[in-house]
Amino acid sequence: MFRWNWGLVPTDGDVVPFSRLKAGSGGAGRKLRKHHYLSITYMAGFTGPDGRVWAYFDDKPDDPQPSQPGSIAYRKLYYSLPSKDGGRDDTSWEDHWNRVETVWPITVAAARAKRLSPAISFNLLGMVAILMARVPAARERREYLLAQKMRAEIQTLEAVGALPADLAEYAGKLDHVPVGINPEQSLANMPQDIMGSGDLAFRMGFEVLHNKTDLPFLTTDNPVCFYDPDQPVHARIPYPEDGEIELIFPIDAGMVLRGSTRLRPVNSVMRHRVLSDKAKVRKINRTVAQFGYRLYIARDRSCDDLVRHYAATVPTVHVDVEFEPGHLRMIWRHLFGKRPILSPYVDTPEKAARLTETMEQDGFFN
Repeated sequence: MFRWNWGLVPTDGDVVPFSRLKAGSGGAGRKLRKHHYLSITYMAGFTGPDGRVWAYFDDKPDDPQPSQPGSIAYRKLYYSLPSKDGGRDDTSWEDHWNRVETVWPITVAAARAKRLSPAISFNLLGMVAILMARVPAARERREYLLAQKMRAEIQTLEAVGALPADLAEYAGKLDHVPVGINPEQSLANMPQDIMGSGDLAFRMGFEVLHNKTDLPFLTTDNPVCFYDPDQPVHARIPYPEDGEIELIFPIDAGMVLRGSTRLRPVNSVMRHRVLSDKAKVRKINRTVAQFGYRLYIARDRSCDDLVRHYAATVPTVHVDVEFEPGHLRMIWRHLFGKRPILSPYVDTPEKAARLTETMEQDGFFN
């Protein structure tokens, strides 16, 4: 599948770097249909005394549900791939996530005790890396860009009179034709996103902020937030590639990992600080809510208003396509906007028939 060369990170007492754990066998003899895009062990850090969290969903932000972590933040077969024997591999990606998840409780306990070591930094940044790559916000962004690219390429063929015969019935209507992308294509991009998180970590230093107020930290299904700290919240652009950058990642309801290009040394948690100002905790929760995608997770109801305020917008991309003779250029940029609507991937005759029927009912072919 793939191999990572993490280097040799020393063990720190009970904190073992996840790279020292052996990944699973790739799923031989095992079936795992329920794939969590947020680790259950990660969500456990936001539970209340009853072991449940308040789960806010994007379509009902005013109606949070008390939920067990195992019952939310998953999709069936979300990381499944075709196997070499022609079957389905449901566990190779899960085995890689599992290495980071296995060391997470001990790593969080060490951070809570305000310990510092390369192993603790490595494991904290490992969770950041996988949650930058595996979540729906990242995968759907990739799929949306691929769909726009495919649509633009077909429109280019139409412009030069080379539209394939099997697409002739869509001539003049290509702006409105559903374009579905095979989800396996966004799986193929996850290693690139994981490596991108490493590039980002080598530009900034990190600190753990300990929340000593009675206002717990919020998290979401897109918990890795980074942005230009000099931009006001209302004008913020997500995921800058250069300039000053600040990163916020909720570790649990009582701790946040903060990264900054102004901190040194890079790629390392270099200190712990205490937050006793509720206004600062509230500011962090506002940022976390702003980066949420479809699911917001909280220990209590103190962030109801923030979830309501940000539920309608998400970090996404805007695409501009420029057609020139013999040339197609796509320009895209990150922004906060409406959640992209992805067309379903059509991979069976039955799905194709249902899609055609829907298009006919909508008057597409008239």
